[in-house]
Amino acid sequence: MLISWLLIRRALAIALCFAAIVGHAATPLSELYSAVPRPPADVTEALTWVSDGEIVQAKFVAVAAALAAERTKIATLNGGTIPSIPISVATSISDSVEVQAAARSFADYLAHAQGDAAPKAVLGKRKRWLQAAFGRSQLEISRSMAPCDTPCTDTAVIEANKRLVSRRDYELKTEIRAWNAMFDDWKTKQFGALIAADTYIEAAGGGAATTAQGRSIIASYQAAMLDEIELLLSITKLCVLRAEAIVTGLDGSEPDAISGATKKAAK
Repeated sequence: MLISWLLIRRALAIALCFAAIVGHAATPLSELYSAVPRPPADVTEALTWVSDGEIVQAKFVAVAAALAAERTKIATLNGGTIPSIPISVATSISDSVEVQAAARSFADYLAHAQGDAAPKAVLGKRKRWLQAAFGRSQLEISRSMAPCDTPCTDTAVIEANKRLVSRRDYELKTEIRAWNAMFDDWKTKQFGALIAADTYIEAAGGGAATTAQGRSIIASYQAAMLDEIELLLSITKLCVLRAEAIVTGLDGSEPDAISGATKKAAK
């Protein structure tokens, strides 16, 4: 009965968070960006976010659901398909002044977001570096431990691994701080792009009353900003899944960036 009540409370919390984020007809991109939850503060909190290998923390689930809902809206605006992100867009188009201004803003964003400078490439490089920096140490610690099922109940093994577990937890605590620092830095760095997009897209009426070309540009602009939101969310996701994988590494699995649970989230 207690478990059922806890599940009901969790479902209600997720529903309320989702309603708060997507309750209006159009959620400002910067508002959704601001709603992305920061990585957990410590190992203990991180472990409460995960159940059966999936993140179940209410705010995280709500933002992920809101992203999916916004992508559906964009697909509708784009004629039924989610737009791809172009390399460049036309800025001299036969449309309203507001749509032309949005096109110029998007073109400026794209000009600074190509190749090695693309947000996904830049953040991916930073994430891989951080994973490697801490992953080597964690892998060494894990391989030095006496194997034990999770949760470990063998008192002899627990005692033998005590020093290594303490070292593992210290390293992980430091790593979680690094993920939080990366999250804060990246959020600040990219936030201006979301504000600009909100300003120009809102002025253009969300693209609903423009030409087909104008709607396509607005839809692509919105899709690019949703990708930005998803990138920020990926920092939190990777931090949580790595923490969970590392802490449950006593079963002999390798708990660094190459583990199956974290490899997908690292892309």
